[in-house]
Amino acid sequence: MAKKDDRWLREFDIPYLGMKAGVHHFEYILDDAYFAKYAEQEFRNARLLCKVQMEKKTSMLLFSFDVIGQVEVDCDISTESFDMDIQANWSLIVKFGDQRIEEEDGVMTLPKEEHQLNISQFIYETAVLAVPLQKIHPGVAAGTLENEVMRKLAELKVDYLPDGEDQPSESHNDPRWEKLKDYKNKLN
Repeated sequence: MAKKDDRWLREFDIPYLGMKAGVHHFEYILDDAYFAKYAEQEFRNARLLCKVQMEKKTSMLLFSFDVIGQVEVDCDISTESFDMDIQANWSLIVKFGDQRIEEEDGVMTLPKEEHQLNISQFIYETAVLAVPLQKIHPGVAAGTLENEVMRKLAELKVDYLPDGEDQPSESHNDPRWEKLKDYKNKLN
């Protein structure tokens, strides 16, 4: 079995031990080559910039991750691909203690003897979580997008009920439900 090459991760190592107290800035370009190192995402053609600010204090590190740019996604309604603007920020507090405690709710603990932190996973999560669950093409929202899916949806759209009522009444229930209700009543 081939050994996985993780040399690309070194770019994201922050050697905080040798840094002076105060604010430090880092920038990373996030493209498809970066995201290919992780599990599959619901986007492609990433053109993102991540700005990281780290404030080193005597007893902790304060990180701020800002991701901005565009990714290509598929519309959940029309299936048409489009560029979506992404903007997200997230903060992390790193404390020092006797043992490593993984990040939870934006706080993690590192052993006092460690001298660096790799922030790649935090950058990845900030970027991926910036993509909303529902992705709607701007043309769908504006009503201007025309493709086969949108034409079919318009064809199948129901504007009114056959009898002219806006809301179905109790008398329009499916008779099968009535039989099930009768059966339920007999059991009780």
